[in-house]
Amino acid sequence: MATVDQNAIFAAQPAKTVARSAEDRIAGFDGVRAIAVLMVFISHKTTLPHHDSYGSVGVWVFFVLSGMLISSILSEMRGKVEAGTQSSWRSMGDFYVRRSLRIFPLYYACLGVFALGSLFTSFVGFSRVEATIYTLYGTNIYFEMTPTGDYGHFGHFWSLSAEEQFYLLFAPILLFTPRKYLARICIGFMLAGAAMLAWLVSVKTHPNAIHVDPLIAFGMLSVGGFVASLKNLKAPAWLVGAQAQAAAGVALIAIPLVFGYFRDTWNIWGPLTCTVAGLFLFQIARNQQTPVVAFLNLWPLRSLGRVSYAFYILHQFVHFYNVQTVFHKLHMDIDAPPIVQPVVELFITLALATLSWHFFERPLLRLGARLTAREGAEASSATAALSPGWQRATR
Repeated sequence: MATVDQNAIFAAQPAKTVARSAEDRIAGFDGVRAIAVLMVFISHKTTLPHHDSYGSVGVWVFFVLSGMLISSILSEMRGKVEAGTQSSWRSMGDFYVRRSLRIFPLYYACLGVFALGSLFTSFVGFSRVEATIYTLYGTNIYFEMTPTGDYGHFGHFWSLSAEEQFYLLFAPILLFTPRKYLARICIGFMLAGAAMLAWLVSVKTHPNAIHVDPLIAFGMLSVGGFVASLKNLKAPAWLVGAQAQAAAGVALIAIPLVFGYFRDTWNIWGPLTCTVAGLFLFQIARNQQTPVVAFLNLWPLRSLGRVSYAFYILHQFVHFYNVQTVFHKLHMDIDAPPIVQPVVELFITLALATLSWHFFERPLLRLGARLTAREGAEASSATAALSPGWQRATR
């Protein structure tokens, strides 16, 4: 996942009270990731009323955050193209090298495990056709065409496909277009996504198909890109203060709790929650010195946010009944109350994601940085793009 220097993004004021992490990540953003992935986890692991709305908001938050960071990286790369220090083609190559090393290895390793296992047994949602679709990152399109299908434990792959498709489309557009048009491009995608949502609702498309539509997802990702384009906007203190941050953060949690119950209304207006996510991220980036950011930067949230990519991929494959099966083979029978089982699954998933981060993902990120070292690390690219030119922070 993209990382950015926390002391430079939207550097309206130096964030003196927040310590820099080892990975130069923006204070608070990992906490947002943690809350988002927990919302997805709750939606898949519980039977709370309208629990699926929690997961939807969690995914939308991820979309906005990813769009914000990726757009900033591409904008900075385009700036170097316009300065004549590198070509658009080289920039695009560097971008895809880093993205590939970040996204592909764990994803394809996971698919490889199931492909190997399918030689001995069968998995719901993992036929040869479906496995091929997952491999080609066409999951969201497949789900939109078969909205009532049974995808087993692979349903969450749709959002990964939407992001990958966005990278393939958005990177060339931004790298071959003057960077001053970033906001207009993002607004265009946002309007296209809104128009698609309105049309799908008007023709009474199945809600599951609406949920995974690529163009709607692109619009949400572009909300983050639009936020990234606001680097020179002078925000009033009341908009980015602690109280405003808290209000936006609480709204992200409360909206699915309150409005998710009204299914017809939620399917139409729920996606607009991504605008609240964009506001919240803007507030965090602009003011790093609030109690809200300090809370989001607490070690448990920061640690979960750092490994959220692996956590998201793996959480659907970790189940308490698997633990029972393992212990049964050891001639030990265990059981736990229903309320405890998701907690066990949470800690197992977190342990696996942490191992993946330290021994698999982070080494590959460092490899990507070395392979593209002539253009600097990905973090520094995003930092420069999101910082006003007159107040660049030094590393």
